[in-house]
Amino acid sequence: MSTFQILLNGLLAIMVLAGIAMMSRVRTAVMGNLLSALALLVGVVATVCYGLCIAALPVVCIAILVGALIGGMMARRVQMIQMPQTVALFNGLGGGASALVGCLTALGIGLPANAPNPSFINLTALLAVGIGMITLVGSLVAAGKLHRLLPQKPLIWRGHGSLTLLWLVLAILGIVLPLVLPPSSLTPYLLMTLVASSLFGLFFSIRVGGADMPITISLLNSLSGVAGAIAGMAISDVFLVSVGGIVGASGLLLTQIMCRAMNRSLWSILIGSTHKSLTSHPSSSTNDEHLIQRIMDLEKKIQELEALVRNLEDRVRVLNEQVAQVEQKPAETTPTAASVLSKASDVIIVPGYGMALAQAQHQVRQLADCLESRGARVRYAIHPVAGRMPGHMNVLLAEADVDYEKLFEMEAINDQFASCDAVVVIGANDVLNPAAREAEGTPIYGMPVLNVDQAPEVIICNFDLKPGYAGVENPLYTREKGVFLELGDAKETLTRLISEIK
Repeated sequence: MSTFQILLNGLLAIMVLAGIAMMSRVRTAVMGNLLSALALLVGVVATVCYGLCIAALPVVCIAILVGALIGGMMARRVQMIQMPQTVALFNGLGGGASALVGCLTALGIGLPANAPNPSFINLTALLAVGIGMITLVGSLVAAGKLHRLLPQKPLIWRGHGSLTLLWLVLAILGIVLPLVLPPSSLTPYLLMTLVASSLFGLFFSIRVGGADMPITISLLNSLSGVAGAIAGMAISDVFLVSVGGIVGASGLLLTQIMCRAMNRSLWSILIGSTHKSLTSHPSSSTNDEHLIQRIMDLEKKIQELEALVRNLEDRVRVLNEQVAQVEQKPAETTPTAASVLSKASDVIIVPGYGMALAQAQHQVRQLADCLESRGARVRYAIHPVAGRMPGHMNVLLAEADVDYEKLFEMEAINDQFASCDAVVVIGANDVLNPAAREAEGTPIYGMPVLNVDQAPEVIICNFDLKPGYAGVENPLYTREKGVFLELGDAKETLTRLISEIK
């Protein structure tokens, strides 16, 4: 490799890093995306110019043109609500491309006859195949779940954990055995790695539920980069190694951030231990002494209940007398969600996946504009795992032209719920469920949540009162005071609230 190629690869890698850094800010995100895309395009063209013969150039140009057309059509047609499954699909395509490079390299296609260090080439080729197929199959399953082609709840088959471990062990053996027992042909090990890694990707991803989907997408993003970097090692492409390493490292950092936000370990998600049963069944073997003790306890409780009933009867008589004394007084006006928001001077909006499903981000912006026109301060509380991919809520709100300065991460705003006047929840459940603090044994136990329950007034604009993807009942829904349930389609609910506030 010439000095010019090394310098060019270094410059392009720096451009990719700069583009990723720019994507962390809304105002520079578009430019950062274009900068990274330009760097990758230049890298592809440079690789073609330096590494291919002239006869293969037309085929490569046609492939680039076809890929660009497909990508352009998807960019125009994919709606913002479909972005999570699109990201998952792109992760899978990256892993599939790396697996294809690994397969061709393992079969000796495109390599010089006297390629140096064949053991290293075989190892990296099989590694690219294994990680690439895990990424491809896992991403396709994730995209299918997000697009509702597959059940969104975790699917756990008989012997799921043992079979998952078996496929992982077989995939590792398919990669390592050629180093220990050099074969005459790499094809059997290639097939073994292909099948085992594909099945591992299926078994590992099929049991992921909606609550763990943001972490899963982050992990698959990291794996697609790792697969690309290893494929680059197999074919001695420095640019592919550097860019794949950048994607893998950034995806892994994001995965760690998401795990920390949910107070979970990555290993617990990979082995599926986050999906615990919410009920426990007592042992069927009980002795007579235990039954007698239970009967005695029940009799004692019956006596206590009878005394309680008598006490309640006395209290009812007293209350009836008090009601008779005040029934002539005029009844107080019952507060409504609109009246609470009309008087509020400090409002926090909490968006969730339900907002994405209802595509209500523009109505949320209109509600905020309405409140601000009355002099209220409006902020948005963003939980790190709200939605189905990292930054899902930020993307949707940015589409509605919400000022980025009004978006606050959980750590920055969690202490301010108690001092605000009102909170408006738009299609969020698990990320604000106070049961996460005390419901041991549930999937969300220990997960940091938004302190919405500490707010004096909470308006919940959810579709219904069913539990979120974690399957844990939300006690906030049954709070006796200061909670207003505005159930139904978020677009219609918000439109009605805005009209009533005006």
